[in-house]
Amino acid sequence: MSFEVKKILLCIDAEKHSIKAQEFSIDFAKKFGAKLVCLYVVDAYPKIYTNEIYAINRDECREYLDRAQAKEGLQALQKFEEMARVAGINYQIKIRYGFREEEILKELEQENYDFLILGRKKLVRYLDKIRSYNLPKKIFDKTYKSIIYITGD
Repeated sequence: MSFEVKKILLCIDAEKHSIKAQEFSIDFAKKFGAKLVCLYVVDAYPKIYTNEIYAINRDECREYLDRAQAKEGLQALQKFEEMARVAGINYQIKIRYGFREEEILKELEQENYDFLILGRKKLVRYLDKIRSYNLPKKIFDKTYKSIIYITGD
């Protein structure tokens, strides 16, 4: 019985734990000869607070948040692209705008992925665990896909 992996979704952000997930996913895709799709979501979540915090210059604040996150995402995607090119794998880059959880789930619904790979922060202290949004768990609870979590430093 053979196991075939054709398409993998890697979700990244600009955090350190994403680097380990990228390294793992590139090796994983290379081993199976699979296409690796790297997704960065420009998160709309911080913009929720602009209504409450900034009565004046609210639109400018929102535009700044979008630009800053998009720039951060492009830098993270460029690092991934460089790693993927060196490894010689088949890859694609995608950027989506919205709430991370929703956009990742939409991507999983719209495409046929065999695996989802996510980086995950190492949550050592109890307070860190309480404050964490724990995106990997939220995605896992809402999808049937095979998910691989890579915990970073």
